[in-house]
Formats: sequence, structure tokens, C-alpha cells
Amino acid sequence: MTSIEDLAGGWNSTTWLVHLACTGASSGRYVAKLADSGDADAFRGGLRVARAASSHGFPSGPPVPARDGSMAVDLPEGVLALLEYLPGRPPDTASPADVRRVGETLARVHRALRDEDTGLSEQFAWPWPWADECLREIPMPAKVRDAAAHTLDRARDIPARAKLRIGVVHGDPGLDGFRLREEPGRRDGLVDWSAAMQAPLLYDLGCLAVITRRDPHLLTWALDGYRHVAPEVSEELGHLGAFVKLRWMCNAIYFAARLDSGITRGGGSAAENQRGLAEAYAGLTAGTTLLTPD
Repeated sequence: MTSIEDLAGGWNSTTWLVHLACTGASSGRYVAKLADSGDADAFRGGLRVARAASSHGFPSGPPVPARDGSMAVDLPEGVLALLEYLPGRPPDTASPADVRRVGETLARVHRALRDEDTGLSEQFAWPWPWADECLREIPMPAKVRDAAAHTLDRARDIPARAKLRIGVVHGDPGLDGFRLREEPGRRDGLVDWSAAMQAPLLYDLGCLAVITRRDPHLLTWALDGYRHVAPEVSEELGHLGAFVKLRWMCNAIYFAARLDSGITRGGGSAAENQRGLAEAYAGLTAGTTLLTPD
């Protein structure tokens, strides 16, 4: 017997928890995820990244292949994939230990994927040809476009003159995507790889800075955990501000695209999309004071 229940969230996709109650190896829980057809390339790239991370022993909620070996199927409603369900709990943001585990988990997956050729489309390779196309074609206020283009140029210039690690990044490491596990021998994991790209690894930390901006202590704790696993990041943190702004650039593109297409899925009304775009512009033009502890 199979049962299906809606999962919360879904700004970029629709997800369900699938319970399979049958005999044999197919029993268990899975996540079904439906992405828009227009996002198929990025969605499939993220599935390949999740599969690669899993092959290196990192818990990532990889896709379950169909009978023909494909990771996703095309439907009239979009692109559908079945993913392994990853048990665990999100971090308690009041717990420094939990948030340090977030940083440790991100550092571990960066190491796991550092030299991985995951088959990402060329447009998602650094230095991000997709961003140029979006800034050309998506309608947005000129001041936003100019600030975003300046931010992109600055971020592209830094690896040419500074030693930064470049590899596959998660692209949207929200705290609710982390799965902390307490069972002996079980490692913490990270799910939802639809925004995966190649970039300086600082980009994921810049994302965390934006995501946790209302409580700077969270970034402090996460960086402590990251450096525990990958102390080499300390030599890169002086450039973190540029990649915080790069995340704001991505937010500007995201909300401008939602406004242009009239997308309100995920509870994001047109007014909320406008607020998101305005906040992205404020982030692009603000200072870059960050907590980067010693």
C-alpha cells in the first residue's frame, strides 16, 4: 500500500513524502519532487550532484533511478524525480553545537565533491554564463541590473588574483535542508540540490550569511564548524563579502524572474516578490560587514 502527503516549502518545486508499505526491498519512505519544465536542466544537474555526493559516502538524498536508468521523467506538469528519503532533524538555531554541525556538514560535502565531474551543464560552470543571460533577458530596474552586473564582475575577478577553492556548491544551503542524525555511526547530511553549480566554495558560505542574516551568531557558529573540518577556509574569508553580494545578485535574478513570469508558488505573492527584489538590491548596495571570527 502506498500513501502520499504534501511536504512544506516549495518556492521552486512541489514535493511529497511517499510511504511504500509493501514487502521486499522497495519498502520505505521516499520524496517525490516535481520541478518546472523550464528548470529541467538545473534540476537534472542537481540530481547528478546528489548522486555523486552519495557515491562518496555523503548523505544527500540522491535520486532513485527509474527502470530505464533515468533519474527523472518528463510529464506535462514538469519534471518528476523520486529521491531517497534522508531521516534526521533540522538544526536547532538556539544551539551553537547544532549550527557548528551545519558548518562541518557543508565543509564535508565540499571536500567530497571538490574534484568531482558531476556532468553539470556548461552554463552552470564557473564563471556562470547563465548569469549573463539572465541579466540580459530578465526585465528588472536598471539600477538593479547595474548593481548585479558589478557584483558579478567583482566576484569573477577575485579568483584570478586570489587563491580560492573552486568546486561544486550546493547553491542554496538553507538550514532546513540539513539533516542532523544522532544514531551512532550516522553522519549528518544535506538535501535539495536543485541549485547546485560550480563556483568558489565561498559562495555557499555567502549563501549562509544571507540566509542567517537576522542572527549573525548563526554565521559565526557555522564558520567555526566549517573551519574545524576545512581550516584552509581561513585564508579565503577576507573575500567572503563579495560572495555574500553574489548571493544577493542571485536573489535579484530569482525575484525578477518570478515577477516577470507571474510565479507566486511557495506563498510568494507578487508583493512579496517585489519585496524580495527590493531586499536583494539593498543587499547589493550595502556594506559587507560580516562576522568572520578568528
